[in-house]
Amino acid sequence: MNEKFKKVPVRGITTEELLALWREGKLYQAVEPTEDLAKRCQEEALSYVAAVNEFVAPEWLPYINDVWRAIVSADEFSDVLIMHKGRMRGHVNRYVVTSIVSHLKEMNVYQCDSLLVLHKKLEGVKVKNGIYKGAVVYGLKPEQRQKIRELKKFFVVKNKKDFCLEQKA
Repeated sequence: MNEKFKKVPVRGITTEELLALWREGKLYQAVEPTEDLAKRCQEEALSYVAAVNEFVAPEWLPYINDVWRAIVSADEFSDVLIMHKGRMRGHVNRYVVTSIVSHLKEMNVYQCDSLLVLHKKLEGVKVKNGIYKGAVVYGLKPEQRQKIRELKKFFVVKNKKDFCLEQKA
């Protein structure tokens, strides 16, 4: 059955009508990307990746939070960080975050034997789940890969400057 849905303002519906729609399974909440949603997803992504901070290479440890803040706030990732379909709609896209972690691992920002170990730590599970697709599946668009390379280069330069300052002190 192909039904059409219409937006109903929250103030334009009574409690009884709302409950009737809910009982019939016809109550849906539309999640539209807003600035608040984007900010919430950015914070959700940051808390998600904090689980793998123990695998950050020592030279990257002082910068990893800044690296991730730069990534989640970059225009190249603003739209793909938000799930737009399914039951996780409106939440952080963990596939994309795992993909970014995978690329950072390849760039030696994370030191770990396998992506599966990082995945288990990210998800807080003992075995792989539906988010893990294997390292070869996690692709990013060329402009997203380029943005990660630029950020790494920026933080490498910053790291060297900080190292030189520490040596002089």
